[in-house]
Amino acid sequence: MDHASDAKESRIADATPFAPLHTATKKVCLPGMRNTPPVLFVVLFAATTAFAQTHVPSIEEMAGRIGFSEQAAERARDGEVVSERLESTSDKDLALAVGARIQAPPQQVYEFVQAERLAEFQTVTLADGRIDPAHPSLADMTLSEATLTKLAADPGGTFHMSEEEAATIREAGRNGTAAALAAYQEVLAARAKAYWEKGLEGITPYAGEGRSPAVDLAHADEAAKALFQHSVLGAEIDVVPARNTGRAEHRLSWALQKGRDQEAPVLIHRILYQGEVGEVFVQRRFYSGYDYDALAIVVGVLPTSDGHSAIFYTNHTYTAQVSGFGGSAKRSIGTKMLEKDVVAEIQRAQETIPGG
Repeated sequence: MDHASDAKESRIADATPFAPLHTATKKVCLPGMRNTPPVLFVVLFAATTAFAQTHVPSIEEMAGRIGFSEQAAERARDGEVVSERLESTSDKDLALAVGARIQAPPQQVYEFVQAERLAEFQTVTLADGRIDPAHPSLADMTLSEATLTKLAADPGGTFHMSEEEAATIREAGRNGTAAALAAYQEVLAARAKAYWEKGLEGITPYAGEGRSPAVDLAHADEAAKALFQHSVLGAEIDVVPARNTGRAEHRLSWALQKGRDQEAPVLIHRILYQGEVGEVFVQRRFYSGYDYDALAIVVGVLPTSDGHSAIFYTNHTYTAQVSGFGGSAKRSIGTKMLEKDVVAEIQRAQETIPGG
């Protein structure tokens, strides 16, 4: 094998410009969505080299490559937070891209991104914890007594799960709420283990037609790869987590979030890729117990030629609540709500990041 040739190809791939994004024709200025259920493929993308090291792109150049109109790119350059409605990857998908200029050095913006402000602002996290892929456990996750009572009596009506998982928890619930909780913790630990070892193929569908987080996230993955066309990032998105290349950091965690009217457990895979010019953060919620089915976010932060930063955010939220009859109108309303919140959060970043 010619390692020198491979290394050269890798460096060339790292410098590949991002491809234009295929978007819907409607172009709007940010606003968002607080109570809309998100299944998002959230990627916080702090850019890898879009050009050779000798050229630092302007915000107009990068916005054009992401897919923003010339007018939107100019508004972003002037400090406005702008957005594009992305083409939905399925009838369950709420899809959005947002971009803005932040008058702060990239390092300050990276810290904002790594603190997951853009991934978590829509939710209230009640509890969370890391998952050791070698020994997955959710023993520290607890639920309120009211939710546990519902879980023991009607597991599938309380949280998203397969029929087999529901039967296991229902049987355990005959021995009380503590036994039902232990069984649910084991179900989630098994989901985390299968996902880490098999990737999307390890995700068990929820009960009901068209309720497969694996299918949802595969759509989001393809959209992200088509957008960025970056070989290293694409490989890290595609890789089975247990067999990752080591060129990016991969982490598993759980969180208990505040849902519409009860706690909402989620399982999360985070990817942080640091390139020569910037970094990419991806958050993938491959299990969501309530409100939505799956989520993928990509956020990118790029240095600009004037020493400041451009931030680009894409969000794919998958929820069965916007599919079926009237789905187009539901997706439009949901995306508008999401847009409003994302814009507001990036506007806060413009105001609060040191140097911004």
